[in-house]
Amino acid sequence: MLTPKLDNMHEPAWIPLLLSALLMDNLDGPELCRHWLQSLRIHAGTMRTMPPKYGSALRAAWLLERIGGRRSAPPPGPHALVPSWFLRECRCPKPLPVMVDWLQKRPPLWFRIQVSPPEPVIAELEALDLKVHPHSRLHQAVSIGHPRVNLMTLPVFQEGRIEVQDLASQAIGAVCAPRSGQRWWDACAGAGGKTLLLAQLMNGRGTVTASDIQEAKLTETLRRARRAGFSNINTWVWKGKSLPDRKATYDGVLVDAPCSGSGTWRRNPAARWNIEPADIIRMTELQQNLLANAATGLKPGGILVYATCSMFNRENESVVQSFLASHPDFKLEPFNNPLTGDATNGMVQFWPWDDDCDALFAARMRRSAPASHRT
Repeated sequence: MLTPKLDNMHEPAWIPLLLSALLMDNLDGPELCRHWLQSLRIHAGTMRTMPPKYGSALRAAWLLERIGGRRSAPPPGPHALVPSWFLRECRCPKPLPVMVDWLQKRPPLWFRIQVSPPEPVIAELEALDLKVHPHSRLHQAVSIGHPRVNLMTLPVFQEGRIEVQDLASQAIGAVCAPRSGQRWWDACAGAGGKTLLLAQLMNGRGTVTASDIQEAKLTETLRRARRAGFSNINTWVWKGKSLPDRKATYDGVLVDAPCSGSGTWRRNPAARWNIEPADIIRMTELQQNLLANAATGLKPGGILVYATCSMFNRENESVVQSFLASHPDFKLEPFNNPLTGDATNGMVQFWPWDDDCDALFAARMRRSAPASHRT
């Protein structure tokens, strides 16, 4: 259930946020009102003495209670459920009502089976009365609608045989397509979800180096690697600067850059009201610097993949085109969309309707080899 973050939100965002929560959780207005009042640990009778943001939340909840919730009131229009600037940033191939309809649906829980073959793990989960749905193309990817059991308490998770990871995130690994024995660098690894994915795709052979600005996240990466049984993962703290000691070191580099997170709004609907276009502009400057600096770590002939969990062109295609314009030794390399099989020009935007997943972006580039190494 959505809980308010009062200190970080503009007051006009309260009503669409409440309506968004109402629709996603299929609640009556009164039920939603009671939940919010309980979360805030306050009573409507104190509204007049509250700070404005608290009072605004309660006024919106009161309105929902008065209209009787979604069963007796017209639903909000699609423009009320996304920021006013949304269509300027997102080049959505479908009409806004279709996009908003998807944004208002909670995605299923996707996870990745980290052992082969996957069938015994699927059978073990089905024996727990879980409705498991393997993906038709990414055979290690499996979804469970909305499980009422905590998967992290199950032996199948604790023994490292499954790892929670959205389908689109798993598709990024297919875009990278690392080969056994290669050296790959996950430059913005976070807690290491894609690091583990790369190690699995390499069949545990070769090396995956994970880096992040926060050492605590890398500690978590190593903990997860031990649980999964991957011994070919190492880490180092990288603060996004140039790489004088690691130039032309890696066969492949993945830059899963920090971003607006707009592609995950289905899982975090409040986030759409906590960002402004100016924030996105600042983010693109960081993304361009990270991509340019990380690219120096790639060997000639190697693969560079730029990825975000965003559906905004400014953070995706624009960053890639800017990088290519200033790095003539890199070219887009076409590939097939791992989720649909459709051909791409070297860039792909995954959409929720592709397979009920997050909206992530990926671009695959190859660094040209010196003339003496070309065949």
